[in-house]
Amino acid sequence: MRFPRTAVAGFLAIAALGSSALAHAAPYAEGHWGAVFEGAAEYGGDDVIKVYYRHGDSQTIHAGQGVTIGVGVHYQPSSAPFDITATVGWKFVRTADYNTDLGIDRYVFKLTGTYLLANNFWLAAGPVWHTGTKLRGDGYVPDINFDDAVGGTVGFGWRWIGVSYTNIRYTSPETGGLDGSSGGITFAWKF
Repeated sequence: MRFPRTAVAGFLAIAALGSSALAHAAPYAEGHWGAVFEGAAEYGGDDVIKVYYRHGDSQTIHAGQGVTIGVGVHYQPSSAPFDITATVGWKFVRTADYNTDLGIDRYVFKLTGTYLLANNFWLAAGPVWHTGTKLRGDGYVPDINFDDAVGGTVGFGWRWIGVSYTNIRYTSPETGGLDGSSGGITFAWKF
């Protein structure tokens, strides 16, 4: 799967911002508020659309597939081994053809609790809300607007990198229910 150049550039910019920051530091003596920058590459869910190219190749877009770029805030209570994070992001996927805008967009609101383990490892879990979920047909197929969806996410990682799984279901009058669940690699930099 190839991502649009703007997505790759945005993802690399987020990585550069956080390259010197630790995602999950030791507990603070006093409570700490800070900024969060997140990125993720995820895959999974039901097939939504299959695109056929003139040279014979094809590409399937899945309901949970995409790249997420997000920002937010976090709070770590004084001397506590846990952290509460709220983020808002944009998750999107496009076809490999740079001449189209065919793909799926959604806004992701996430609230997670992270438990800090020894040696900078961590566990995280919490609810997610996907809104504005839309298949953009770009004139090739009709656009489809999906209803807002609420699900849950869990993750495990070390410092600023981890793996996550999100369980969520999308519905629309045109498609009925679709599994939008996904797993992937996440990056989170907390300041």
